[in-house]
Amino acid sequence: FALQSSTVNDKVEVEEYFNNEGFNRWNKIYSDSDEVNKVQLDIRTGHQQTIDKVLGWLSAEENSKKTICDAGCGVGSLSLPLSKSFKQVFASDISSSMTNEAAARAKQSN
Repeated sequence: FALQSSTVNDKVEVEEYFNNEGFNRWNKIYSDSDEVNKVQLDIRTGHQQTIDKVLGWLSAEENSKKTICDAGCGVGSLSLPLSKSFKQVFASDISSSMTNEAAARAKQSN
């Protein structure tokens, strides 16, 4: 009997999760879908409160000539409203599924 050491690539694990199962779960939470349970609804509500707080902080300044980065942008819940008041918004996420959804939502909002 020999023990083998296995190395887990955390970045790959996270990326695979958020491109598949995680994307499906979080996209539902951060959408207008009525198909969410109470816990998911609580997460959605808390997330929106956080977004509103950040937008409030940033609205106290003149941002029309500024650039901002949303690292871990997910489906664009913060990036999209920021794009209304900043000159340029860079949004990135480890998940291409998330950034593709953010791009689709950006097109819909224009």
